Amino acid sequence: MKTIKLKGDKYIWGIVLMLSLFSLLAVYSSTGTLAYKMRAGNTEYYLIKQLLIIGGGLVLMYITHLVNYKYFSRISQILYYLSVILLIITLLVGTNINEAKRWLTLPGVNLTFQTSDLAKLALIMFLARMLSKKQDKVSSFSEGFWPTILPVFIICGLIAPEDLSSALVLFSTSVLIMFVGRIHIAYIGG
Repeated sequence: MKTIKLKGDKYIWGIVLMLSLFSLLAVYSSTGTLAYKMRAGNTEYYLIKQLLIIGGGLVLMYITHLVNYKYFSRISQILYYLSVILLIITLLVGTNINEAKRWLTLPGVNLTFQTSDLAKLALIMFLARMLSKKQDKVSSFSEGFWPTILPVFIICGLIAPEDLSSALVLFSTSVLIMFVGRIHIAYIGG
């Protein structure tokens, strides 16, 4: 019988599986009251839902780890522009949960997701791409700094109206990435 050998770092896979198990325990222990209130006492509903989400996440993680890292440069562009569109849609017709329109509801599966989470990942990937492509121009304001900071302003500006704290954390992270990417400190400080 042939065994399937997973490639990749065993420790990272182990940590992901361990955190997934912890999330199952957290969801199961904290949704008892909600299950009695919303699901007529069916406490396994939220556990099964979390299991399905974890399973889907692990499948996506496995598929992502099979992709050659060079493709993520192009993927980052697509994700960046998709994030801008989704953030605009969220601001206009987002799902209002706890007095904030930060979520979009996926039709058919009735799951909500926070578009700013996708935008965070997309912006960080996009910044890494921009800084690697413009490494010879990072000392220039018009060719290095401005094209790098503009996407940060756009994403953070779209996140800020409904989630200022996330926008500020993302902006700070972006500034740190620009510093590591050797953008001139005078431009960053300005």
